[in-house]
This record gives sequence, structure tokens and C-alpha cells, in this order.
Amino acid sequence: MAGLLLNISGGAVAAGQPLQLSTNTLVDDEGRVRIHLTLRNSGREPIHDLLPMFHFHHKMVMMNKIVRLDPGQGITLENTDHPPVLRTGRYPLVVMAKYKIGDKAAHTQIHTDSFYFREPVESVIDGEIRTILQGDGSLVQVLLRNNSSSFKNVRLMLLLPPGLVADKFSKMMGFTIRGGEEKIFTVPVRRVEGSADAIYPVHLMIEYAEMLKHYTGEIGGEIDFRSAWDRAALLPSMTAIGVLMLVIYCAYRKRQTSFPTLE
Repeated sequence: MAGLLLNISGGAVAAGQPLQLSTNTLVDDEGRVRIHLTLRNSGREPIHDLLPMFHFHHKMVMMNKIVRLDPGQGITLENTDHPPVLRTGRYPLVVMAKYKIGDKAAHTQIHTDSFYFREPVESVIDGEIRTILQGDGSLVQVLLRNNSSSFKNVRLMLLLPPGLVADKFSKMMGFTIRGGEEKIFTVPVRRVEGSADAIYPVHLMIEYAEMLKHYTGEIGGEIDFRSAWDRAALLPSMTAIGVLMLVIYCAYRKRQTSFPTLE
């Protein structure tokens, strides 16, 4: 790859997950992109059948499957299949990693990041995702806000992990949102037959172009397809944790007030 390479992207680690994902992106002065993806098992059990997938620039690239990743083991993969970027601005980068631990159902983890070309412009479109369960499916409610005074022609892409399908939002969606306007729409999402009763992450990528620059943003949420019984089973343990934290805090406050303060 010719030209000057710029190290312009990092990646956050998902808290509470046995699989740590991080990305580092290099872009040369002609817009060619090279991505390094690091996967590390921070858990106590081996991870099996790990399949990373890149979603970027309206394209998906599947990497080679990693048969086994032992506790503490890490591996770095390189991807050069990202289409060249042409406009100055920021671009989204999403990694989906599907894997198994023991005999449990396959789990999907989503890692989001972004990189910029020439200038790190910021999107003025934000919002939030809410979900409403309806029988065996769910309604994903999307709220979008235009925080500028001018209209934007946006393109949206809903990213769902394996096991979920949105029949009415399987491709790009585009519309115009006026300055200061809020828009709300709902998307029916269903589980594929045989998929697990689990919590699934969902992400909406937002892109638009303006004055020869490219802007991107993303909002995330989750859909809880667990049974009512499984969700209720977590309440006692959460209550116990809350009580324990309260006891520790009270003991700390009592200790603090037991000693005079020297001034």
C-alpha cells in the first residue's frame, strides 16, 4: 500500500464479555483502508468456532473461522477488503463475532468503531433505540434527531446479529430529516427458527454526505428475547447485589465519621 499510513482509529472493549474486540485502522493518502482486528479471550473457558465478520461501506466481509481461542490467548487479523474511501470525513466500522463456549448456544458480539479520512468531521444526527416485545417478535422503535438548522438526506442500515431478521428493513433506508426535526419509526424484528432465547444487540448506522464530506454515526440497543421466567430469575440476585452495595456504603460512611478531621 503506497502513501503515508495514518493510525487513526482505536476500539473500545465490551465490558463483561469474555471476548475482547479492538480495531485499529490505517488509511493512506489515496483512501485505501487496512484494518487490524484483535480478538482476545479474557474469560476462563475456551472459545470455539469464532467467526468474525466486518460490516462497512455497505459491504460485508467474512473472515476465516478460528476453531479455538484459549483463555488469555489473542490473535490479530488483517483485513484489506474495505472499499477505498473517496470523500473527506468519518466512516463507520462494525465487527460481528459469533462464537460458542462449551455446549451453550452460539453468542454474537458486536463491536462498533469509526475512522476518518483527512478530517474527523462529526455527525449532527443522533437518537436512540427502544424495543417492545410482541409475542415471538419485537418492535424496534427508532428515534432520530437532527441537531442542526439545515435538512439532511440520511441513509440508514440496521445491523442485526445472526438469529434475527427484519423483513421490512433488510437493505438501506433513506429519507430527509429537516433541521431541528425528530422522526420516529418502528421496525418489526423476529427470531430465526431455532435461534436462542437470549439478549441480542442491535445497531443502526446513520450516514449522510454534505459539501463533499462524509458523516457517520450510530445508535445501539438490545432486544431481550428471554422468557419472562428467565428475566424474573435475575431479580433476586440483582436485589442481593444492591443490598450488599448498600451495606458496604453504610459501613464506609460510618468509618468515615468515626474519626475526627484534622484541619
